[in-house]
Amino acid sequence: MNKHNLVVFSQNVRKNKTLTDTILETQKTTADIIFVQEPPHFLVKRIPSHTNPDGDPLYGTSNHPDWTLFILNVPGLKNPPRVAIYINKCLAKLRFSLRLDLINHRNINVVAFHNHQDTNLIINVYSDSNQTALQVLRDNIRNLERTIAMAGDFNIRDSDWDPSYYYHSNQTEDLLFITDSLNLKLSQLTNPGPTRFVNNHRESNSVLDLVFLAPDDPWFGQHTLAPELQKPSDHIPLIICMGIRKENIVSVVQSIKKDSEEEHDFIAELKANFKLLNMQSITDGQALQSSVNQLSLAHERTWAKHSKPKHITRYSKEWWNQECTDSLNAYRAGRDLMDWKTFKSNIRIAKRKFFDDKIYEIASSNKRPWDLMNWVKKKALPAIETITHEGRPCNSLPSLWNALHCSYNSAANRPVNTAIFNDLPRNDSIDWPPFSKQEFRDAIAKCSSLSTPGPDHISWRHLKPVVTDNECLERIIDIANACITYKT
Repeated sequence: MNKHNLVVFSQNVRKNKTLTDTILETQKTTADIIFVQEPPHFLVKRIPSHTNPDGDPLYGTSNHPDWTLFILNVPGLKNPPRVAIYINKCLAKLRFSLRLDLINHRNINVVAFHNHQDTNLIINVYSDSNQTALQVLRDNIRNLERTIAMAGDFNIRDSDWDPSYYYHSNQTEDLLFITDSLNLKLSQLTNPGPTRFVNNHRESNSVLDLVFLAPDDPWFGQHTLAPELQKPSDHIPLIICMGIRKENIVSVVQSIKKDSEEEHDFIAELKANFKLLNMQSITDGQALQSSVNQLSLAHERTWAKHSKPKHITRYSKEWWNQECTDSLNAYRAGRDLMDWKTFKSNIRIAKRKFFDDKIYEIASSNKRPWDLMNWVKKKALPAIETITHEGRPCNSLPSLWNALHCSYNSAANRPVNTAIFNDLPRNDSIDWPPFSKQEFRDAIAKCSSLSTPGPDHISWRHLKPVVTDNECLERIIDIANACITYKT
């Protein structure tokens, strides 16, 4: 899928968790980026602690499996972050990152992403009644040269963008100075109107949510209000498009199903590729490099021949097999209750076989019990005595880091007498012994079949049956020994 622009959904949700969750769910197929002002901040859970028997409270905001959250991490309820940015996970290729090194403030989010050779910045802003965000932006303006878009709730009423307001605000000069310095201009709505509605007669509806884009952006002046998506908030969402250089966002990958006929044919052809390698023609490093390149090309052709396109979604399951697909298609075609029961039965069988095989492999083959553990969640700390440094307990990450740093760098800048090495006897240099077949088999047996393959798509799972063929193993050993001989 080629993308020429990014779609941004921006709204002040007024700390409403339900609204935030609804936006994340409903916009997952239409928006690329979500700017949230005044996100909810609540107790997520309690995490294990070596100082608090009840666990330390973990505060955060709404999250969703289809979105990557970028937000300032605040440990407690005091002074929570006022902005959050969500990036659709289908844009992972653009390598988004939160740039706290540029601005570290709860009212501003600066996120960088890569588009070809360029690194671009996008900024989400919430400016309070004191216009703290404008002050921070002005103080750090030199760090934001690559900004291509800035949007948010600026809390500034001005006749320049609000026709119902007849005055000029003092803060407007500061805001326009910042945007001019970043080569950004105010982007006008295609359907002008208030962005904030009030429920009393003492105030009037106003335009507080603004968008600033580069004037040469093909989507400049094309953002719209979406009142149909407003929901409980008093702010209307903005739908913003910003242009980027054409980028191919991959949502389909080539893969080979485990234990399938394609995998068996792939391994068989890998063996044939190794057997066709002529080691007699390798007489120097250049010839070795040429032969290895030819072998690599042969492996690439083999992969392209046997792999199939696979759509990656959050519903993808490792245990899913062809029987599950066939029974699901049968139910969808006839909507028969018996077909549904067959489908559920096939799912149970597929799950049980998959996990039984995995447990057997871990228990009997690779003996890596940690593969059964969940490494995503925070690891519970064991009940141990508190680490102390210089007589003081280390109860925080900064104090623990300081203890580690001081311990490992305690000998820094001390004079070292290297003369003691002159008395050590000098031994003759020895040649590197050639690899043996048994040495290679022992080494590869310890490698996990679950490891991610490299660019050649060949994993340890594929290589293990290859080395059971004695002729293939001889070719691999010959390549390894030739690398030592010709110092390649």
